[in-house]
Amino acid sequence: MSTTPPRNVIYYNDRSNPIPLGGITGLRYTDVILAFLVPDGNHSLLGQGGAFDANGNPKPADIETLQTAGKNVLISLGGSTFPSGAWQQYAQDVNSLVEQVADYVTANGLNGVDIDYEDDKGFRGVYDGVALLIALTTGLAEALPPGQNLITHAPQTPYWDSHYKRAYVEIWQEAGTQITWINNQFYNNARWDGTPDLKVEWYNKIAGITGARQLMVGVPVAATGGDEGYVPLDEMISQVIVPLKANWGADFGGVMGWEFSYDQAGMWAQGIGQALVGGTDAPTPGQEYTVQPGDTLDSIARAAYGATNAHQGVTAMEAGNPGIDPGDLQPGQVISIPVLGEAI
Repeated sequence: MSTTPPRNVIYYNDRSNPIPLGGITGLRYTDVILAFLVPDGNHSLLGQGGAFDANGNPKPADIETLQTAGKNVLISLGGSTFPSGAWQQYAQDVNSLVEQVADYVTANGLNGVDIDYEDDKGFRGVYDGVALLIALTTGLAEALPPGQNLITHAPQTPYWDSHYKRAYVEIWQEAGTQITWINNQFYNNARWDGTPDLKVEWYNKIAGITGARQLMVGVPVAATGGDEGYVPLDEMISQVIVPLKANWGADFGGVMGWEFSYDQAGMWAQGIGQALVGGTDAPTPGQEYTVQPGDTLDSIARAAYGATNAHQGVTAMEAGNPGIDPGDLQPGQVISIPVLGEAI
């Protein structure tokens, strides 16, 4: 369960992409977040979205396939349609919420939970959303077992500002050591993140609080999703990723994309993955290759040798790269791609 930056995170909420959930194994995403875990009329949490079956659970085969490919799979709790009344009720009994979320994560073999809290009332005095999120985070850190204890948050940019009494600054100060990373939503708030320059400016401000390693720059994958603040892929790379990498170097945490249904050909995954690590060459027999975010030995073998020869290619790469850990490839790691049939 790697959490080494840079990360290329994607949310999965809709089946409209021809590539199924399990097909993300071949794309350069490091982490897949299933959206969303929401309450029913009895305040029991169920998965609602394209990743879930009729009972509100993800298919075990999808989870296993993604994890076998080296990707973390999390469940997102919340979202913009999560009722304020439910958050207010959970604030009165945080322990029950912790128990429900922990049970869901462990029962479905997930790697952790993403807390996507978007209820302004909790930061406007209607109830104490800050205390709720601190208690929820610390409770989950105690309840989730090793290997399933990733805890991420997905705040909007204004939640760090005085406009909302710097609510997330307080949350980070009290519970930041238990938050694995922040999938910050740098969109839908034009005053704070409507342009590439504003995204960079506010990323730098927030990273000054959290550190850049724990901070993802979250953006819409396409303009057609109804979200403000979309930046085309080429501009995202040149005007956001490049300056942030120049400022933070190897500490730059990476990118979060909303959502996978708009990455129709996997171009976003490919472009962001390449931009985060550098280099654009595909794995080619007889050459060296720089591991990209989301790469596995199997995906590299399939790209280099084709599906028919992938198993033989994995064996050849293991032999040609002594000391390599097939289960823990790191972005930026350089490996050799042997020519099949040649002596190693």
